[in-house]
Amino acid sequence: MICFMDIQTLKLDLVEKIIQTEKPSILIKIKELLQTEKTEDWWDNLPQEIQESIFEGLDDVKKENLFTHEQVLQEAKQKYGF
Repeated sequence: MICFMDIQTLKLDLVEKIIQTEKPSILIKIKELLQTEKTEDWWDNLPQEIQESIFEGLDDVKKENLFTHEQVLQEAKQKYGF
């Protein structure tokens, strides 16, 4: 449900920016991008478990529950000895 709200917020933000812009080149690019959008979204073809796992990962990012590159390398070195 959080993701749905984020999408709605993003849409509203984009609409606001589109309305405020006076640059035809940006509007044309947005129009072209939306016209080339595929009717079938690859996301819809992902299994539900995968979608939920991705949402959990995004939620971890928002909560700053992350590992640095260095932390991952250190753990891999300890675990696999390289």
